[in-house]
Amino acid sequence: MNRNTLVVGLGNPILGDDGVGWRVAERVQARLNDPDVDVLCLSLGGLSLMEHLAGYRRVLIVDAMTTGAPVGTLHRMSAQEMDELSIQHTASVHDLSLSAALTMGRELGLDLPDEIRVVGVEATPEFDFGERLSEAVGRAVPAASRAVLDWLGAVDCPARGVISESTRGR
Repeated sequence: MNRNTLVVGLGNPILGDDGVGWRVAERVQARLNDPDVDVLCLSLGGLSLMEHLAGYRRVLIVDAMTTGAPVGTLHRMSAQEMDELSIQHTASVHDLSLSAALTMGRELGLDLPDEIRVVGVEATPEFDFGERLSEAVGRAVPAASRAVLDWLGAVDCPARGVISESTRGR
């Protein structure tokens, strides 16, 4: 079975800003009315994430990231670019990076998507226990949700870059 599109919110909803992927995915799911789009909230990357991607034509991953940009900045990039930055859940000392997991899955004959894009929300590298997002990351959730919904309506996602809307200072 070849399903169409998957949106994955990555993170841990009880580690403060690390839960931003889940918050965006939940907001997107609440606004979607498309049977060709599935939305999942997951906590693990690498092999665990790769297993969930099998059978989809295209995937968008939403995650917290730390690139050195101001907290709350939104980013768009390919999964390969995300991997190169070793952002959050895609790389771990206990698991394969996302691109390595995808390569392995394809070598094993899994039907994995060719199109994997990422919307990232810049967060602080330290996460606090709790379900509350920081003010800057919380302000980024509506714009990140719009970016996902825009991508779902588009044929392609634009090249890597910061989404033009500034979420700082609102």
